[in-house]
Amino acid sequence: MSAIEYVARTNTISIATELRDGGEVRTPIWGVVVEGVPYIRSAYGPDSKWYRRVQRTGHAAFVDGRQRYPATVENVDDEATIRRADDAYKEKYADEPSALREVVAPDVREYTMRVNFQGE
Repeated sequence: MSAIEYVARTNTISIATELRDGGEVRTPIWGVVVEGVPYIRSAYGPDSKWYRRVQRTGHAAFVDGRQRYPATVENVDDEATIRRADDAYKEKYADEPSALREVVAPDVREYTMRVNFQGE
């Protein structure tokens, strides 16, 4: 499975972010794919430790069992793209309405990030 397929098909994806001491932490998050481009969002805004680590380093890895998908991550500030990501979250996670409300809440939409997988 490709990295983009992993994000598109997997309900809860695993993001590995780098600690200052060189270690890493894996965190379960949600992700979506819009027109072939993967996106992630911090449902807790800047309070999420994984989000702060991604902002500090600009990269992460996504982990599916033994498979690792290294990536760079960039913030999205285009309202049309953020709206398309909202729609993708609403479609993919329709069966989880309480958590979905958190990830599409107006105050966290600005924490949307584009994932650029290496080699894809």
